[in-house]
Amino acid sequence: MEGEVVRPGMVPRLAILILVSVAFGVASESAAPLPRTVEVVFVRDTRLVRVERTVPVGVPPARFALRELLRGPSPTERALGLRTAIGEGSRLRALRSRDGSWAVSLSRSFFEQATSATIETRLRQLTATLAPLAEHRYVAVAAEGRLATTIRVGAPPAPWRPRSGEQAYRYTVRGLQLRLWTLGYLDRTAVTGRLDDETAHALLAFQGWEGLVRTGTVTGQTQLALLDARRPVPSTRADRLRIEIHRDRGVLLVARGREVIRAVHTSTGAFGRTPAGTFRVYRKERLSWSVPFQVWMPYAAYFDGGIAMHEYPIVPAYPASHGCVRLPRREAERVYRLVDVGTPVVVV
Repeated sequence: MEGEVVRPGMVPRLAILILVSVAFGVASESAAPLPRTVEVVFVRDTRLVRVERTVPVGVPPARFALRELLRGPSPTERALGLRTAIGEGSRLRALRSRDGSWAVSLSRSFFEQATSATIETRLRQLTATLAPLAEHRYVAVAAEGRLATTIRVGAPPAPWRPRSGEQAYRYTVRGLQLRLWTLGYLDRTAVTGRLDDETAHALLAFQGWEGLVRTGTVTGQTQLALLDARRPVPSTRADRLRIEIHRDRGVLLVARGREVIRAVHTSTGAFGRTPAGTFRVYRKERLSWSVPFQVWMPYAAYFDGGIAMHEYPIVPAYPASHGCVRLPRREAERVYRLVDVGTPVVVV
């Protein structure tokens, strides 16, 4: 763990008393347990310093730790040179532990009236305070419930270079991409800090799955939904890899068991031309030629007659094909490499 640790002087004394009691035969079952403590992270001379706080009975430790963090150092701690980069008025709105990640919603002031370097220090204090409390790898941080960024626990936050979303709620592209990746909508190699086509396709898939307006852009609804979202859950269950195509949502799921490996934006047949049912991939062609429509279909995996999953240059946010399942280029290649002849395909 990073930085110094400042502990109350009473803790070692309590530990000695309990050891003495056990040595003289006092029943350990009737002895009151030591109060649980958490470590709140402040700053001294640019270094992170951990300060112990005793958690009141019945209070969730993580929630208590963040509230103490936002409250700042005590007068005694300030006399010892401890400071905080977090401005007065910052409040904890919500805290959740879900799918191996923290989701933290703070008041808007947490991200305001500060330089980029100060906000980066605030985020370091936040993630360092949460780090010992669960084996979570990521923290999604929001302002008033709208995703602002995502940070890997134990790693320095990326430079705070925010964009302005709806109602001027700021967010970082890299943090947005990390959140989409943890939820299964984006490849890790696509976390670049740039709003590119691959990110737009991931946003379309996320919006489709969550029932939002499918724009492929960072709308206010999208910022709100990203904080509380869960990784998609497939509607079928089998140990082997399979494909689920959700026509109404415009999403293709690559799943194994109850785990979704990937959620992909897709456009299926207009007017219901992609039939519902259970099929299997029966043919794969790296570059397939459609005789009826006189068009090349790269990375084609056929599952019902002439209907295939394949790459197509235009994958709109509505059903538009003659029956095939259109996929963006990089996603089409990825799906093609994952499936084999015999892979089940479920269309719902």
